[in-house]
Amino acid sequence: MNITKVTNIITRKCKKYFSLIKVAYETLCFRLAPTITEGPVFGRRKEKLLRLILEKRNQVLQSNLGQKMSVAKRYYTLEMSPPSINESQKLQEDVELVKDFIKSGCYKYLTVKQAWLLLLMCTEVGLWFFMGETIGKMHIVGYKV
Repeated sequence: MNITKVTNIITRKCKKYFSLIKVAYETLCFRLAPTITEGPVFGRRKEKLLRLILEKRNQVLQSNLGQKMSVAKRYYTLEMSPPSINESQKLQEDVELVKDFIKSGCYKYLTVKQAWLLLLMCTEVGLWFFMGETIGKMHIVGYKV
């Protein structure tokens, strides 16, 4: 099995891990280069190293941590994707409902409990927004410039 076959297998099976494996392989080859001369011994060591990397990759993907990471990746891609057209239309409809609610004066007829729940909900949304901003800038006050 030569290096191109191994890289093709890795690329097909797991494109995301290819760059990490390639960097690890190049780093290890660079460290071994001064002590090894080019030839059949070096070729066997390359194949051994690639076989070891593939085995470790498969172990990681099949482990409990690998499964948890794949679940986390699915949630991340779902939650971090931009809104679809349907979601944007729904948001516009909701904004129109809030405008109508304020213009018509329906808020005057809310009970204290309903008003309190609306206030708490708006406060929660605002606090999550500010928490996201703080996490995004990685500082409590100001941005790194």
